[in-house]
Amino acid sequence: MTQQTNNRVLKSLPARVRQAVLDDCERTELESGAILARVGEATATVYFPETAVISTLQTYSDGSMIEMGNIGCEACTGVNLTLGNAKQLNTDEVQVPGRSIAMSTEKFLRLKSSQPEFERALFSNAQAVFYQVMVSGGCNGAHGSKQRLARWLLTMDDRNDSETMHLTHDFLASILGLRRATVTNAASDLQGAGLIEYSRGRIRITDHAALQQASCECYELVRKAYCALLPEYEEDR
Repeated sequence: MTQQTNNRVLKSLPARVRQAVLDDCERTELESGAILARVGEATATVYFPETAVISTLQTYSDGSMIEMGNIGCEACTGVNLTLGNAKQLNTDEVQVPGRSIAMSTEKFLRLKSSQPEFERALFSNAQAVFYQVMVSGGCNGAHGSKQRLARWLLTMDDRNDSETMHLTHDFLASILGLRRATVTNAASDLQGAGLIEYSRGRIRITDHAALQQASCECYELVRKAYCALLPEYEEDR
């Protein structure tokens, strides 16, 4: 029987190819704050998150870092390897702890060259990740703090296997590039409208449909892009 996974990249593969990939992987638990790869280093492992979320961070000359994007169960790391670059262009850090499937670079490259369906899925993943980053950049410039917070909460909820998300205002401010007070006001507005419940770093979405209406169209644009580029293979339907 083919092993099951909720990672979209792997679910887009025919059962025989998915099994071949999973046979060369191991399941692992990723801890919050763990550095999986550092900028400039050769990529040693590729991760296919299931419930974990991984941040891709850019480091500046003064040592500060900012999140350029994040990867959950809809994608995988190793975009640089897919495009033929052995070294990391960014640092990968675990943003939200949880389960992931891990594969060594050696096995990843071997399967990429021997399984055309796997290679196609990896290029689709790269396209989807780039699109997500571009939409997020546009969203940060075009939309208000409440819309951006709603979009990010919806995205995280899609990746989450629990009703409650553990997210502090400081963390949200850092991820969204906003002042903490701005995030606090936006979260209070969403809670006052009955869309979320927030207490002591725990957030629960109470009205998903209404929260989507409060968000901008960027959430749906990215979601549809992943569905189009990495559709679930028919054998799983």
